Amino acid sequence: MEKLNNNNDDMVEIKALEDNLKATGTVTVLGAGRLGARVVMDLLEVHRGGFEKIQVFDGAKIDKNDIVHRKYGAKVGDFKTKFLEDYYPEKIIGIPKYVDVENIKYIEGDVIISVIAGGDTLKIRESVLDYALKNDKQFISTNGVFGIEKPVKVEMSQEAKGPVEFMKNMANHTVVGTGGLIKDGEPITPYTLDKMSELIVKTSLKLKK
Repeated sequence: MEKLNNNNDDMVEIKALEDNLKATGTVTVLGAGRLGARVVMDLLEVHRGGFEKIQVFDGAKIDKNDIVHRKYGAKVGDFKTKFLEDYYPEKIIGIPKYVDVENIKYIEGDVIISVIAGGDTLKIRESVLDYALKNDKQFISTNGVFGIEKPVKVEMSQEAKGPVEFMKNMANHTVVGTGGLIKDGEPITPYTLDKMSELIVKTSLKLKK
């Protein structure tokens, strides 16, 4: 009988621990393309903790080349954010707009993940990082997605090599990527994007309050 009571006590303790491991807070993902969609889906699968809400900004619609979205049942012509919100409306808040200086103020995440890239996005990335710093939010961005064998690394921007070197006027922040450039002539593979998503999600959980 004593052994049974001990077992019951253990079960009560385990149940209490499980109840405490609840999802809390919000993460904002800027971009719902090939990498952004992976990040959102991986965030959804975090169990016994993680984020309560996932806010996603992207003004693009799904086209025939958006294979990762279509694998999950998305229809060509749908807004990427609308597809993600419909996929899991209890947790995802889809905003079918590109983040800009006007709507930055609507970013709700305690952690902001920027997976928008390219030379024409540098200005808005600077603005979002500035917003994050002023509002005590954590910021993660990318540092290259090109490469077949290039390792994916999590680094601080001021120490990393690659596309992030064009952002040296930005405050130091966490970056994830291969450091590969489009001029290197290597493709973007799903294996690199999967690894980047894994490390981005793990990093966001470490930075989470």
